[in-house]
Amino acid sequence: MTNPPSKVIVIEDSRSINELLSKSIPDQLGIEVDSVDTLRKAIQLISSQPASYFTAIVDLNLPDAPNGEVVDALISFGIRPIILTASHSDDIHDEMLEKPIIDYVIKRNLNEIQYVIDLVKRLRDNFDRKVLVVDDSKTSRLLIRSLLERHYLNVDTASTGTEALDLLDKNKDYDLVITDFNMPEMNGPELITKIRNTYSRNELPIIGISSLGSGTVSVQLLKAGANDFISRPFLHEEFYCRVNQNIDATSYHNVQKNSK
Repeated sequence: MTNPPSKVIVIEDSRSINELLSKSIPDQLGIEVDSVDTLRKAIQLISSQPASYFTAIVDLNLPDAPNGEVVDALISFGIRPIILTASHSDDIHDEMLEKPIIDYVIKRNLNEIQYVIDLVKRLRDNFDRKVLVVDDSKTSRLLIRSLLERHYLNVDTASTGTEALDLLDKNKDYDLVITDFNMPEMNGPELITKIRNTYSRNELPIIGISSLGSGTVSVQLLKAGANDFISRPFLHEEFYCRVNQNIDATSYHNVQKNSK
């Protein structure tokens, strides 16, 4: 992505949380933050500098938007919000997760604040990360691609194992491979075995994925060298957690390796 947006906007009427985020994000990450306490001010600010923000940290209960209206407003500007709210209900949680948001976080203590700060860092880092999705189903490829791109990950797709191996041979900078189990010509375990001839688990994480409910499917993928397994249908929150954990683990391994 060329010249991606570089700023974060905080929309929060709690002065203490607003100030904490506005100070901590620049201090920890070096990312510029603008902060406001109402939806009206947010719209004015975003309108004055379009395409500046790659995410927003927002409360669902604002003085002029008490029912989460801020989320739809941000989405209309092309901004993907992180919801940080004190109020929680399963209905609201499920409703918001149907929208193209980054995450839904409940305010409890400073741990949640730090989680959000770490999430902002991950989003920025994702501009330089690349994932390969391998699945013979076009519908599945498009779904997974859209979920990954929502978090600013760069995504290549392949419909066969042969095509995936060709892409891996040409591009040495993938951070994760996600492969389906049941594919023609070369199934998931066969593809993983070939990848593991070149890349270790620490060098290139692989997540196996399948709609087949049998436990033997996950065992075959893991024994072939997959780092993780996700069963379809999956919750989007679970999907992101698994993706992030595997990419972060490999990034940590590489940092430790390069520091020696």
